Amino acid sequence: MALFFGIDGCRNEWIAVSCDSDHNFQKAFVEKSIQATHECTKEANLTLIDIPIGLKDKSNPGKRACDVAARKKLGKQWRSVFSVPQRESLEQETYEDAKRKNMNICGVGLTRQTWCIMNKISEVDSLLIRNSALQLRFRETHPEICFWCLNKKKALNDKKKTESGIKERLKIMKGFSENGDDFYNKNRNLLRGVKSDDILDAMAAALTASLSEQFILKTLPEVPEVDSFGLKMEIVYVAID
Repeated sequence: MALFFGIDGCRNEWIAVSCDSDHNFQKAFVEKSIQATHECTKEANLTLIDIPIGLKDKSNPGKRACDVAARKKLGKQWRSVFSVPQRESLEQETYEDAKRKNMNICGVGLTRQTWCIMNKISEVDSLLIRNSALQLRFRETHPEICFWCLNKKKALNDKKKTESGIKERLKIMKGFSENGDDFYNKNRNLLRGVKSDDILDAMAAALTASLSEQFILKTLPEVPEVDSFGLKMEIVYVAID
């Protein structure tokens, strides 16, 4: 049976969730680096990760079209799509330096939220630059876009960190997977230090990956941009129509 993974960043680590062809969740685990996480998931048919792949830089500065498109789909949840840094900003050692570098390149600074995940963006960027062919089966998604498509292309009502938001997202996944509630409740207790919404995000990515066997995998935008290293800048989802 085919195997699919969803990956999300969590504090100083990465959480990975697997899902099978029947859309049943199989296991969840945490690794310290994206390289170690990739080694544990490299047999997957498809892995979807909630972190930017492909970055703008001084040769082609500005916003990624995939992020702009995602924000338009998500209604009042649009803020969940973080601003993505210009690649040169990843090299800076302090928030102020990174903010200044980003401003100099594209005219926009950086939020603290983006700064907090810069090391993870850099990890994934390095991994894909070393092996660009990996992007055929190791692709970017966004959990709120996953939930949007699973919810018949309707933006969700509540934020994912609230109790009502958690229930809303579990209910949506229940329409496609029989064991989502049990899997979430089990791992919420087992995975100490991993936030509930990080588990949900990895689950949404894994479920979306598994549904790609049944439904067409589409991208935002329809024709993705390509960065200076040949990496596609896209956010993938399944077309459930």
